[in-house]
Amino acid sequence: MQSPRYLTLAQSLANQIEANVFSPGDRLPSVRRLCADYRLSVETVLHTFRILENRGFVEPRARSGFYVKHRYILSEPVSRPPRIEASAVEVSKLRFQSFMFGNREGVVPLGIAVPAQELLPGARLAQMTSALARSAPNELVRYTDPAGHLKLRKQLARRAHDWGCFLNQEEFIVTYGAGEALSLSLRAVCASESAVLVESPTYYGLLELIENLGLRVVEIPTDPRDGVSLEHIRKAILTVPKIGACLIVTNYSNPLGCSLAEERKKELVALLAKNRIPLIEDDIYGDLARPGDKRPITAKAFDTKGLVLLCSSISKTLAPGMRVGWVSPGKFRDAILQLKTNQTFACPAITQMAIAEFLENGSYDAHLRKIRAVYWELLCRFSDAVARYFPAGTRISRPQGSFVLWVETDTDTTTLAARALNEHRISITPGCIFSAKGNNYRNCLRMSCAHPWSPKIDQAIKTLGRLAKESGVRSSLGRVATVVA
Repeated sequence: MQSPRYLTLAQSLANQIEANVFSPGDRLPSVRRLCADYRLSVETVLHTFRILENRGFVEPRARSGFYVKHRYILSEPVSRPPRIEASAVEVSKLRFQSFMFGNREGVVPLGIAVPAQELLPGARLAQMTSALARSAPNELVRYTDPAGHLKLRKQLARRAHDWGCFLNQEEFIVTYGAGEALSLSLRAVCASESAVLVESPTYYGLLELIENLGLRVVEIPTDPRDGVSLEHIRKAILTVPKIGACLIVTNYSNPLGCSLAEERKKELVALLAKNRIPLIEDDIYGDLARPGDKRPITAKAFDTKGLVLLCSSISKTLAPGMRVGWVSPGKFRDAILQLKTNQTFACPAITQMAIAEFLENGSYDAHLRKIRAVYWELLCRFSDAVARYFPAGTRISRPQGSFVLWVETDTDTTTLAARALNEHRISITPGCIFSAKGNNYRNCLRMSCAHPWSPKIDQAIKTLGRLAKESGVRSSLGRVATVVA
């Protein structure tokens, strides 16, 4: 008995997908084209796609068509809790080397979490900045308010509604990127030699800030899917003396890509407020939700005592080179404004005006819709490539947003990173610098996916997989030799 025609078409498309004729992320032929090619009705072709969707082969995208679905075949990383204790930070040297060498011309830049220039509206921003400079030349030469240009602060206050907050322009201080916002926040709330609670693994730049300020760090276990452990935060509060702050990336953490659920954010804010511990919330990735997902609210939305200092910037979404960030510091506004005035006094007015105009005229929201889709597509492509090329047993994160992957494999990634850079000019970030002492996560790496997919990127990941396999074999032989000896 002959199979129904829609089943025949479904099997034909499935066979092509499995043979990689259509790769993950590729757009399949349109409904209209399949109707014409196979002489089928629209309803029959749509039924075909529903079958493929139910079997996990395809996914629909609004007003775009059907695409080959990315199918992950690797497990997620395993959470391995560090000891709950305060310690010094020792990552600056390796972090500096990773940044400097990974940013060189001709290097495949999978190590630095900075968007590729071609994904950002540089030309549009340049035109706007130039036009503003011509129409308001005094803005190029005058100091602006140390708190920031009023036009930008008003736009931030309007956007705060998306973050779940009701803030006015006086509740913002504009900074040189999120780095200055975080540094000012730590200086404002932490006494000398205080301890700072952070996620583990956490972004090495945060560890370096803590190190530079002479503070200690307490690493809190973080689940790759659910985020930082509130139970271990409670334990740290009871056992660690002189806690000055808790510094958390609540939305799409770097490097795991996980977010705290709203109820857990509320619980975190209440727990810290009860113990009078400020929360420094880094929301730099908050706008980078998956396509179709709602932008997650911030922990700041639950702040009733002014103890949450919300920090962010446009560095991951719009223009890292313009160095525009901000902090909404709650009850610490006066302290931070004084520190800001003493340190850098004010940020350039013209760049603040350009960003304010970009926010005001709808350009930013249009750009976000585009960049979210691009980042998500790249995350899927990079993940699929790691699944194809890396050794069996490799684990990979499932980011809920942003554009970084955390990969766990059976090899020393510090050695892997050195070989990749020196022998093949490929930059990755070894996992050891995402922990204060550099002893944890030596079998992990972070991979930045904010670069357009290309044969060069595919080959780079293939090379990394081969090097990881070679390192794993060497490691196994070394263990055997040790046992024999």
